[in-house]
Amino acid sequence: MIHRLVTFVLILSIILPGCLNEPDPPLPDSIRSYFILYNFLSESYDVHWDINEIGVESSQAYGLHLPGFSTLEEIKEDVLFSVKEAGSMRVIRSDTFTMEQNHYYIVSIMGTEQEPYILFEPMDLDAPSTGMVRLRLMQTAMEMGPVDLYIGGSTPDHKVISGIAYTDISDYIEASEEELWEAIIITPFGISPADSTILLFTANDVFTPNYVYLGVVGHVTNSPSSTLHLLLYDQPVGL
Repeated sequence: MIHRLVTFVLILSIILPGCLNEPDPPLPDSIRSYFILYNFLSESYDVHWDINEIGVESSQAYGLHLPGFSTLEEIKEDVLFSVKEAGSMRVIRSDTFTMEQNHYYIVSIMGTEQEPYILFEPMDLDAPSTGMVRLRLMQTAMEMGPVDLYIGGSTPDHKVISGIAYTDISDYIEASEEELWEAIIITPFGISPADSTILLFTANDVFTPNYVYLGVVGHVTNSPSSTLHLLLYDQPVGL
């Protein structure tokens, strides 16, 4: 009887430490979808974003961008984006958009408090061809009509994007560093640079080969009377 009891205790002493040292089962990976928030609202105040009623940590001044992610319950899910006046937290605009796991999105507020608009657009993370620059254009200047983009010169063969209206975003285009250094010209839709140039840039050494950029046609400040400008933002590549 004693022998059997001891044997049983010895077996327990061998089994229990093994059980205690077993690692906990891994937690399931969270389902994430990624975004970059942009503020081009022509108002004097900063904005605050809520994502599914959860506030982003910091307020956002005009022209700045904030990267972040949303945790989803499904691989494809509707997500509520709300833009508020920072401080009072008064809602300016709310919209629901469908996001997918591991996808990246541009989310931008523009317009005015009376006519706010949230643009939601998927990003393409493909890298440009070796040595090239990849670029797309977003138009946020409310008072402007559609615009055309010329790269590398002012003749018709240099027009690479045509008719991008307010609240629109173009497809991606590729250009060489040399073409971008030569000239970037933005004109009203259908009007040649010789007749009316909105923006003209030369020696554009801010571009780096193998990068992807978002070019934003907008005002330098949150005042609609401020100068129009082409603002450039790096985009994720190959994640």
